Amino acid sequence: MISTMIPSEMVGRQQVQRLLGRSALYEALALMFAYPEAETLERADALLLDLAEHNVITSRGLGKYVERVGKAREGVDAARLAPVYFVLFEGSVLCSPHETEYIRDPLAKGAQLADVAGFYAAFGLKVSSAHPSTPDEIGTELEFMAHITRKEAYAVVRGWDERAAIARDAGRRFLELHLGRWAGSFAADLCGRADEAAVTRDDPPTAVWFHAVGELLQASVSADLAGLRVYPALLSTRYRDPDEGSLVCPMAAAGPQVIGEDEILVE
Repeated sequence: MISTMIPSEMVGRQQVQRLLGRSALYEALALMFAYPEAETLERADALLLDLAEHNVITSRGLGKYVERVGKAREGVDAARLAPVYFVLFEGSVLCSPHETEYIRDPLAKGAQLADVAGFYAAFGLKVSSAHPSTPDEIGTELEFMAHITRKEAYAVVRGWDERAAIARDAGRRFLELHLGRWAGSFAADLCGRADEAAVTRDDPPTAVWFHAVGELLQASVSADLAGLRVYPALLSTRYRDPDEGSLVCPMAAAGPQVIGEDEILVE
């Protein structure tokens, strides 16, 4: 449980609990955007169950979204979600999980990708070679936020004020320049395309879960932006070239895309 991770004698208990709650929520979201496997989904379920009564959920009005994800999970499993996931994110890419797909200027995409990678490198991280993807994949960005928030919590516990400030600033800047700009548009895109993807696999109930996860993502990131007073320049919609046909993701055969906690280089 989250509460057992913080010694009672440490100062700033509430602050650390809040940071760990935010980190756990980001981790749960990252797991839900990984390729659906039974173990991955069970880990996400456990985190959300642990967070259900946590202040980071109750104080931000996120309880109803967590509850919807839980109810949606009752009727689906990894075997049913995986084909729909493929249609959404890897096959025809009905909903791109990559930040740079929401940027119109092709010249800006490379710089944005390099900037994301630069954030990771600054904290001794890189995209997993076991599950190759690009740094701007939604699950990877969410996992970075989980990691950087844990680092801030650890620094607070240790009394390392300067390190805590560095981690806090990095998290705020990453939300401002990256995740906070496009998460809402991605979530809306996901909710708008989930039904279509589910119908192609003749399994409409799976769309309910993807809808619920998209809504939880949008609400969680919006709450974090408001709580941290971060105001990014929002990317309103994914850019699609009117002349292009269906997209086929070059990483479609790569399997799970999110960085695993045991597969990242930590400083």
